[in-house]
Amino acid sequence: MPLSCRGRVRGMEPSRGDVDDALGKFSLTLIDTLDTLVVLNKLDEFEDAVRKVVLDVRLDNDVVVSVFETNIRVLGGLLGGHIMADMLKAQSVRLQWYKGELLHLARDLGYRLLPAFNTTSGLPYPRVNLRYGVLSPNSRTGTELDTCTACAGTMILEFAALSRLTQETVFEDTARRALDVLWEKRQKGNDLVGTVINIHNGDWVRRDSGVGAGIDSYYEYLMKAYILLGDDTYLERFNAHYVAIMKYISQPPLLLNVHMHNPTISIRSWMDSLLAFFPGLQVLRGDLKPAIETHEMLYQVTKQHKFLPEAFTSDFAVYWAQHPLRPEFAESTYFLYKATRDPYYLQVGKSIVESLNEYARVACGFAAVQDVRTGRHEDRMDSFFLAEMFKYLYLLFSEKRDLPLDIDDYIFTTEAHLLPLSLATARPPCPRNMTMFRRGHGEEIFTRSCPSTQTLFPNNPTFTRTIRDAHKQLLQPGAERLALFRGIEFPLHDTRMEPLEILKNMGLTLLPLGDRSVQLTGIRHKQEASPLGLFSLKFITELVDPPAGEQPGISPLAVQVISPPFFGRVVLTAGPAQFGMDLTKQEHGVKGSLVLSEPYQACAAISNWKEVQGKMALAQRGECMFATKARNLQEAGASGVIFIDNAEGSCSEEMVLFQMVGDGSTGNIVIPLVFLFQKEGQVLLDALSQHRNVDVLLATKPMFLGEEKTDQPLSASQLHEAATEIRTTMVTSAPDQA
Repeated sequence: MPLSCRGRVRGMEPSRGDVDDALGKFSLTLIDTLDTLVVLNKLDEFEDAVRKVVLDVRLDNDVVVSVFETNIRVLGGLLGGHIMADMLKAQSVRLQWYKGELLHLARDLGYRLLPAFNTTSGLPYPRVNLRYGVLSPNSRTGTELDTCTACAGTMILEFAALSRLTQETVFEDTARRALDVLWEKRQKGNDLVGTVINIHNGDWVRRDSGVGAGIDSYYEYLMKAYILLGDDTYLERFNAHYVAIMKYISQPPLLLNVHMHNPTISIRSWMDSLLAFFPGLQVLRGDLKPAIETHEMLYQVTKQHKFLPEAFTSDFAVYWAQHPLRPEFAESTYFLYKATRDPYYLQVGKSIVESLNEYARVACGFAAVQDVRTGRHEDRMDSFFLAEMFKYLYLLFSEKRDLPLDIDDYIFTTEAHLLPLSLATARPPCPRNMTMFRRGHGEEIFTRSCPSTQTLFPNNPTFTRTIRDAHKQLLQPGAERLALFRGIEFPLHDTRMEPLEILKNMGLTLLPLGDRSVQLTGIRHKQEASPLGLFSLKFITELVDPPAGEQPGISPLAVQVISPPFFGRVVLTAGPAQFGMDLTKQEHGVKGSLVLSEPYQACAAISNWKEVQGKMALAQRGECMFATKARNLQEAGASGVIFIDNAEGSCSEEMVLFQMVGDGSTGNIVIPLVFLFQKEGQVLLDALSQHRNVDVLLATKPMFLGEEKTDQPLSASQLHEAATEIRTTMVTSAPDQA
């Protein structure tokens, strides 16, 4: 907690919901950072850290943790630390006292994770109790029905390394069985997988397919498992998936999610920041051109917003404004520099360092950015920042002679822990192969070998710049968006799709040019025999600024106070949710009486459930995810929820409206959900404190109630007047209470 200058201990700080599942009272940051200290040549500090882990870390804790996070951060950290300690001891440099204690801890943790795989399918539960496992009455877990693809498919490196270091095959066999299930459940016609899968019957719960959150490291681990373990099965599966990704998901420089059963249409117009790892993975595969293109797009987005937003639209506007200091862009920058030796990528790395120092560095570390538009900090520095960001940036600028080890003898896990390639000889590959790969199908020249830049781009030292230059004008200044000329009409009300999406689904791409015009480009399908090939039309477009406070692509909702004495005159601008009831389909909106949730954050069971039943609950943002609050209030019987921002003084006039997002399993949330900034929310809180019954209408637009038509929500000054009027009424009517 770099703003508070103290560590975050599970149970000692307010719960943040699922984010805290990474914490298990096992000194997470210390373990996750062990091999980083060696890479940075901090060998005295490393030895001291190993002693601390050996003396102080205990795993027999009655804590429910994420299987995925505990595997990549803690098991991976212990294995990386053990391998570094063994290396330094063998070199007689340090740690002559070390006797494999970190490996013993890793083995202990491995056996504590194994109960999560006790399902009919072999896919793991998403959470496990470190002391009681999954199915014990004391475990407080084991009721989950599904997990993400990456959560089930990102175990093989750590589990295989543990098996080969301990000669206990159960770990590698277990992780491989989970990968076998994911491969078997892929869409056979196109080799795509979904994002969330039922752990009991293997049915897909979320069928969107991409390379970002929920799937990302599944692909990474197939490729790296081949590199680390030498088993062709993993390479064949990766290559089959990669062909599908490049055919359906990759629209250079974009990577857009598609439906796994109907992949010809993109199902969303935004990308999340986790996909920034993908150019680095493409480098490992040898596909440098699309890696350079996507990385350049990400760099342009980063330059516009100082950091890569947690999500951004296909026209590069902010979609989710947080930046928790994620390292994936730095990771891809490192791999591209290693592959090309182009000093351009050193400049990119320099810009990352400068942004971190200028906008994230605080007295006690580096603070996550809660909103890249305002620069507001969050009291959070995740362990992956030290495990990955520091490591990749240091390696980017260091020479081989500066390192205490040969980095090319190791593979990076998804948490950037170092596993030696020598593990491939510790055990022969598993003979079972469920891949059924059709030889020759989709294979390219580099499907089974690592290419050289000289072979790819003979006698062309400027090839990276040539590829990049085509993508340097992707972003227009500011938050502008395109309005097409009137000759084209789109059925927006029928499809609710953006014009850019419709053009894209027609096979057309808009490329901004330097003279404020736009080139419309289409590429014929590979199977078509059209003689046109490439074609382009150039036309002038009008650049339109979006309304103040409105994020492109998000339609604001209205919260209208309809009970006396307001009679509909108070209308507040609200943000929508991506889950729950779709208010755009409710012709007359949804009405309800307000009640304050207890607890106000609604992160735990609702204590005033009798008052909440059938009412419109008010709950404050923070401490846990919106989906967790919505579930708790829906279970308490609320007819809807209005979330109020916890940032003092925020209002819709000054802040960019956003959509609340779920947690991957929000299909059972059916009540309406809206979000108000703090000043708008205060109007409702003041009204509720004065009047016994306050009724509101949630709708896409205000309702005309007969006195005077209210077309526009209240401005900031009107909000202040409304709040003052309510408080004045309180003093006049109830001076004693006031």
